[in-house]
Amino acid sequence: MKLHSFRTVIFVLTASLSLLIASPSLQKLLVFPVGDKISEMWLLGPSHKVEYPSNTTTDENLRLYVVVNNHLGSSAYYSVEVKFRNQTQSEPNSFNHTHSTLPSICAFNFFVADNQTYELPMDISLGYELDRKIPLRLNMQNVTVNGVTIGYNSTVIDWDIAKAGFYGNLFFELWRLNETTGTFQYHQRYVGLWLKLAT
Repeated sequence: MKLHSFRTVIFVLTASLSLLIASPSLQKLLVFPVGDKISEMWLLGPSHKVEYPSNTTTDENLRLYVVVNNHLGSSAYYSVEVKFRNQTQSEPNSFNHTHSTLPSICAFNFFVADNQTYELPMDISLGYELDRKIPLRLNMQNVTVNGVTIGYNSTVIDWDIAKAGFYGNLFFELWRLNETTGTFQYHQRYVGLWLKLAT
């Protein structure tokens, strides 16, 4: 073996050994990629599947599950706001990251540990009746969530000519507690479904 080749082997071995010995110290300086810190939210139907009811009648019970998964890196305090709207009222906007300006019917608050999932079962029914003065209009009367009935007569639903029916949008917005301000802020997640309201 030539002297030059011998020096190269010694140099490579010394450099490798130095890096191996120094690796615990170097590890503190290196920045490893961290996964996205997000919250997930989805909706399941009565059979715990992605099969939802699409029709309902007045006061018919709908069983739904709102599921929240926390991947934020720490525990989080969430609120799910239940809302209902007709086709012209305010809805959440994914592109502008804004929530609906409609008041919530009710809200459910809960903690979710990091990398854990929380399932919120909901029994919901919508109370409504045909308007006696204006044809082809439904007047909302109330919404019942988990056995608690809330008056909700501020919404009317007009007949949708294109879809040949009365349609309302039941949706759920995810809010998260801002620990600095102590208030809930919209967390840019929502799920919902359109329901044909049979008369």
